[in-house]
Amino acid sequence: MLRQTAWSKIAAVGLLCLAAVAEAKYVSYPRPSIYTKSAHFSLKVNGTYVNTTNYAGYDYVHISMDQGYRTEFRIAITDQPAITAYTISPKRLPIQARVEGKELIFSLIKAHYLIVRLNDSKNTKGFVVMIDPVEENVPQPRGNGIFNVLDYKADSTGKALTTGIQAAVNAAKAQPGSVVYVPPGVYLTGNLVLPSRTSLYLAGGAVLRFTGVMADYKMMYKKSDLFPGTWWITTETGSSDVKVYGRGTIDGNGQKTRDNKFMASMLVPAGTTNFRVDGVLVRDSSFWGVMAVQSEGVYMVNLKVLNRFSITQNDGVDICESTRVTVRRSIAVAKDDSFSTKTWPEDVGTTVPYPYPPRPLADVVFEDCLAWTECFGYKVGEGVWQRQSNVTFRDSVVHRAGVGLGVHHKFGSAAADSVTFDNIDIENLGGSPGGFASWLIAYVNNVNQGVGPITRLTVSNIRARKQGGRDGYLQGSGPSAMVSGATFRNVYMGDSKTPAKTLKEMNILKTAYSEKVRIINP
Repeated sequence: MLRQTAWSKIAAVGLLCLAAVAEAKYVSYPRPSIYTKSAHFSLKVNGTYVNTTNYAGYDYVHISMDQGYRTEFRIAITDQPAITAYTISPKRLPIQARVEGKELIFSLIKAHYLIVRLNDSKNTKGFVVMIDPVEENVPQPRGNGIFNVLDYKADSTGKALTTGIQAAVNAAKAQPGSVVYVPPGVYLTGNLVLPSRTSLYLAGGAVLRFTGVMADYKMMYKKSDLFPGTWWITTETGSSDVKVYGRGTIDGNGQKTRDNKFMASMLVPAGTTNFRVDGVLVRDSSFWGVMAVQSEGVYMVNLKVLNRFSITQNDGVDICESTRVTVRRSIAVAKDDSFSTKTWPEDVGTTVPYPYPPRPLADVVFEDCLAWTECFGYKVGEGVWQRQSNVTFRDSVVHRAGVGLGVHHKFGSAAADSVTFDNIDIENLGGSPGGFASWLIAYVNNVNQGVGPITRLTVSNIRARKQGGRDGYLQGSGPSAMVSGATFRNVYMGDSKTPAKTLKEMNILKTAYSEKVRIINP
């Protein structure tokens, strides 16, 4: 009897497991009406086509999937007769793929962000496959504490500028802990300011779109080498517990905005604490895309930034004068830097709207990120006007960049201290932004706007598949602005199976005004 009961329990567990497998699912989001499908790629998930999107220089697709179950992906090349070559980035993922005619076939049990190239030896057209975990705690469109923007006369057709979203936000402010719900549709909206204890939820298929017309927005600053600018979606100064989440899109309409000699940062938590962004897609920014400004306790996860390669100074994620920040499981595609930290002088150009006097930056972590850029993949700088300390980039990948990793101390006299690059795979390098073209640049660049030291740099567990077309830097600018105390550990160049033993083997040849450099290998 005991044995029978035990076997009954085992059988019951088995049936539950089978049921769980049967219930494993993926979610494909509706393609917004302002976008068109890819003319180069199609994707089937578990045998069913999902919505792809045509874009500038690359195409993309966004889905969510249950993790822990095998999900099949079939990517087809639709404008050529067959696949003759392919790459899947990150290359270090254990993805076993096969080709059948026009289809590249592989399975995943964990959600990843991928960049797939088919017959693309010249790097002319990539396919960004963004797979998120299935959402949890999805709010209902209506209910207690839910403020649906359609109830505030928000126009979801994308034909007219709407004030309904800010109206819903203002109503939610009176009931702290509420959710502002944006259902599928296209919403042209002006500046949005989010108050304390308010969440903005963008459903899959929802698009907040910047109009690109300066008259529709508050001009907040003027950048001397570019145009007037604004912060599009930001937080009230002194706010706390603000959240932006969902699987919708924040679209900066970047080309039109720049054509109109205007620019905007898309999402700017500023002067806030305990801010969270989870799952949204930010695309087509006309300036620095996502910025955290003078904030504390910021958490960004499942963040996707897809910018154009034809717009300058369109960084993906910039952390500015903030503390206790984590950017996790995110992708940033941009012409300018993908992920960076900065500190700037007070009340000059882009810092005019900063809520507080200048602050140091500390305790910032970027992890499990994917960078694709023509500039720096992961960088501290160029501005180091206030001290930057304890900045860590780890467990991440550079798909392609002009420079893989960098501490570029170009402006300011403060220290960049305790910067760590750990467990990063640099897959490809190309171009020479600012005259640099290397896997690593740690450089105090004197342009007569202050110089300061780079101290306690750690570079460990790196695979630099490409070294770059020019020398790497570990170079200060005189005795008061040295690069001091750098430690290298387990840096693998090219296909080498043994770590580099010298800076020369790492192609780091610009080494003036550096001291106390250690290379430690097993």
